[in-house]
Amino acid sequence: LCLNQVIGSFYLILGPVGVPVNALIEDNGMDLTQVCRKAIFRILNALQNISCSRIGLKNECSLALQKLAGMCKAESSTGAPRRKALLKEIWDALVKALNAMGS
Repeated sequence: LCLNQVIGSFYLILGPVGVPVNALIEDNGMDLTQVCRKAIFRILNALQNISCSRIGLKNECSLALQKLAGMCKAESSTGAPRRKALLKEIWDALVKALNAMGS
């Protein structure tokens, strides 16, 4: 499941603490952190459309999203205002996805 990859890449999505975001650049010049950020929001948006008949998938996604929400909550007490704003955006998208799945 791609959500396990999102959880594993959570700190890459946020970017390194105290380091400019564009410090993580791929060989082709793309900012790796921005690529990961776009991907998480696309994934969270797609999770809002899981049909009601896929109960096993919904349960597994809910558990992963709740774990991700816990990570957001733990990180929200530290960091710069920009980092906190990103965590709030992720938190809001997580809540929206969880509510759409009925969790």
